[in-house]
Amino acid sequence: MQLGGATSHGWFVMSAPATSTECERVVADLLALMTPREKAGQLAMRAHPDADGRDEVERFMSDLCAGHVGTVTGVPSREQADHLQALAREDTRLGIPLLIPAETGTGIDTIFPSPLAMAACWDMDLIESAEGVVAQEVSSLGANWAFSPEIALTGSGAVAGEPCCGMHIHLAAQIAAARIRGLQGGGARRSPSVLSCLELSGMGDATATGGSACREVKAICALELAQAAIAGGSVGAIAFDGMSGETRRKVEQAFRVLKGPGGFDGILLSEWDALALELTGAETAGRRAGVPFDALVAALETSDDIAHRVDDLVARVLRAKFRLGLLRSAFSKDGQGHGHALPTPVHNREIALKLASRSAVLLRNSPALLPLGIDSGDILVVGFAASDRAGPLDGCAGIAASVLDGLEQLGIPHRYVPGLALRGSDKAVSNMIAADRMAIGMACEAAKRAGTVVLVLAAPENGQLGEADEALLGALASANERLVVVNIGAVPLDPKVCGKPLPTVLHAGKLGTMAGHAIAEILTGETAPSGKLPLALPATDGTAGLPFGHGLTYADFALTDLAIELGRERIYASALLRNAGEVDGTETVQLFLERTDDEATGSTGQPMRLVDFQRVRLRPGGAETLTFELGRQELGRYRIDGSFHVEPGDLVLSMGLSSARAMRASLQLTPDLARSIASSERRFGTVPILPLASRSA
Repeated sequence: MQLGGATSHGWFVMSAPATSTECERVVADLLALMTPREKAGQLAMRAHPDADGRDEVERFMSDLCAGHVGTVTGVPSREQADHLQALAREDTRLGIPLLIPAETGTGIDTIFPSPLAMAACWDMDLIESAEGVVAQEVSSLGANWAFSPEIALTGSGAVAGEPCCGMHIHLAAQIAAARIRGLQGGGARRSPSVLSCLELSGMGDATATGGSACREVKAICALELAQAAIAGGSVGAIAFDGMSGETRRKVEQAFRVLKGPGGFDGILLSEWDALALELTGAETAGRRAGVPFDALVAALETSDDIAHRVDDLVARVLRAKFRLGLLRSAFSKDGQGHGHALPTPVHNREIALKLASRSAVLLRNSPALLPLGIDSGDILVVGFAASDRAGPLDGCAGIAASVLDGLEQLGIPHRYVPGLALRGSDKAVSNMIAADRMAIGMACEAAKRAGTVVLVLAAPENGQLGEADEALLGALASANERLVVVNIGAVPLDPKVCGKPLPTVLHAGKLGTMAGHAIAEILTGETAPSGKLPLALPATDGTAGLPFGHGLTYADFALTDLAIELGRERIYASALLRNAGEVDGTETVQLFLERTDDEATGSTGQPMRLVDFQRVRLRPGGAETLTFELGRQELGRYRIDGSFHVEPGDLVLSMGLSSARAMRASLQLTPDLARSIASSERRFGTVPILPLASRSA
C-alpha cells in the first residue's frame, strides 16, 4: 500500500506515525476528490436521531451514507458509535469517518474537582493525568471529540463561573495546556486519543472592566490562552461562541494572527459560526450546530470566495481526523481503535483522590487545630453538608464520598449532628425556620462536651452564608473555641464571627468523586494540605482579606535570599526555600511581575501578574535554591492586533508564597535588553510558541 490511496473500504493512511507532510498530502488528495456536497457534509453537525422516529432515522442514515454528515452529536452508546463509524467508512464514497463529540466537563464516570477547585492544586502533571482518565472514559463511549476544556478568568473575590480558573492568565493558560495534553494523550508527541476543544466563551467574564479597553483585555487574554493551548497542548479545536458582539469582534481581531501562514491549523469553530451567519443571517453556535448543509451547497455553486473558505475549513476537519487516526485502514472489527485499554476504576479513583487532596486550601490554622490528633479530644461533626454525597459533584450525575464516609473509612471516632432542622425540597437552607433554633441548641450542647468541633458548610455560589448557616456558625463558635470550619461550596469562604476571622478554615470546594476521603485525610494529617487560592478574597468588615496564592501547609516554609541577575536574553531570579517544620510539606513559590509605568500596566488588565511558579516538596530541615528564568514569553505581551512586544521600562519582581507574602526587587529593562529578549527564542514555558509577527521595543 502507498500513502494516499483509496480502497473499497474507504480512505487509508499508513499505520506508522505520520508526518505533517503525509498529513497535508492526504488532506490535499481528499479535497481534490470531494464534491461540493461532500465538502459541505464535513461541516455539517447532525444530532443522533431518536430511535422512535423511524422517518427521521431513515433520513439521517441516508444523508450519512451519502457523505453529507461529518459530525454526529448525542450518540448514546459505544455500540451505536461503532455502527455509525462502520457506515461512514464502508458505505460512503470516500470512507471518511465521523467526529463524535461529547461534553466531558469534569469527568464521565470518575468526577474530578470543578475548574475553580482544580485551579487551586497548581499541579499540572496531576491535572494532565486526570484528563487522561477523562479521555479514556469518553473513548469507551465511542466519542472522539471532547468539548473541553472550558477556560475563563474572574476578578478578585468575584463569583466564580463554571469554567473559572482564577484571576491570573498564566495559571489559567498552564491549566488549559495541561488539560489538553491529558485529553489528547500527550499532544504532538503521538496521535491523540481524543480531539480537544478549547472553549473560551467564558472569557466574556474576564477581569477588566470598562468599555473598549475591557474588551481589548478580554481579547488579549483569549489570545494568550489560545497560544498556550496550541503550543503547550497542540489543541485540536478552538471555540468562543457566546461572546457579546463587540467582544467577539475584538477577539476575532486578535486571532487573525492564528489564521495566517504558519499559524493554527486545527478547527476554528468561530469560522463555522461566521459562515453560518453569512448564509442564514441568524446567530448560531457552530460548536453544536455546524454549518447548514443545504444553504452551504447552494452557496458553493455561486461563490468562489465561499468555495475557497470552505476548502480551508474542510481541510482543518480532515487534518483533525487524520491526527486522530480516523483515516486509517487498520481499524479492528471488534471495536478497537478507540484508544488504549481503560485503566481500572481503582486507578481512576487514586488519581481523583490525589487531585482532590491537592485542591483543598487551608486558609487559616492559628492556633493549629489541624491536623486532628490525640489532643483534639472527642470530635463532633456538624452540618448537613458533612453527609452530602451529591454536592461535591457540582451538578454531575453520580455519588461522591461524603466527609462522614471519609472519617468512617479512616476509623476516626466521631459524633454527628445536623445542626439545622430538615427542610422540604422547596425550602432554601439559607433561610431560618422555626425548628432551626432547637436544632442549633442541640448542636451547641453537644459542642460544649466535644474536644473539637468540625462544621461542614456548603456556601452558596455567591460566597455568602445564609441566615441559618450564620446562626449555626455563631452559636458553635460561642459554644466551643476549638472550631474547625470546612467549606465544600464552590467559592472560597473566609467567614467572620463578630467581625473576627475564625482560627481554622479549610476550603475544600467541589472536589468530585473522592471529596470526602480527601477532606478526611487532610483533617487527620494522613495527607498534608498544599492547595493555593487561584483568586484573592477581598477584605470585609474592616478585616484583612486573603491574597492570591495564599494557602497554608502543616510544614513551616520560609523563602529568603532573593537574587536577580540580568543575562543577555534572560532575567534570572533565585531564592532559597527552607522547610523549618517537623513534617514533610509541599510549597508553591510564585513569581510576579509588575510594571511601574502606567501605559504598560494598562495593557495587561492587572498591574501585578503571575509569570511563573514552582511546586517543591521538602522534608523537615530541607532546603532548595529555586531559579526562575524570565524570557520573551514572561516579559512580553500581546497587543490587540496579535503582535507580540517586549517593552523597556521599570519592573518590580516579587517572589513569594503568595502575592502578599513576597520579597520584592526593582530593576530596569533597558531598550537594548528588551530588544535582545524580544528577538530570542519564542517560548511558552519550554515549548516553542507559534511564529508570530513580533515588533520589539
